[in-house]
Amino acid sequence: MSGSTKAFAAAYFVGCCALMLLGSLLPGGGGVVAVFAKPWGDTAMEVVARSEGRIIFVRSGSWVVLTESKNQQFIDRLYQSGAGFVASSAVAAACARLTGVSLENAI
Repeated sequence: MSGSTKAFAAAYFVGCCALMLLGSLLPGGGGVVAVFAKPWGDTAMEVVARSEGRIIFVRSGSWVVLTESKNQQFIDRLYQSGAGFVASSAVAAACARLTGVSLENAI
């Protein structure tokens, strides 16, 4: 195998892994999601409030909020309200575990 073929194969592999990771982080419908605010914008609490969502958990001074999404339109409203990134329920569950929050009791 030539050097350019190896470089292409490595780049292709890294690109596929990045797409899989990004695809697994994006929310797919309903459930608890993590809303990340833009560093230069409003806080995540303000974003969720403008989207008329219910805040499940937020830590003081945090730029990450856990909220419940019922459908894709709510996620669209979050982005329109200034969310930097809305992560899937898997990321929200990981954030909750790291902070010691039980999502079963919060919903």
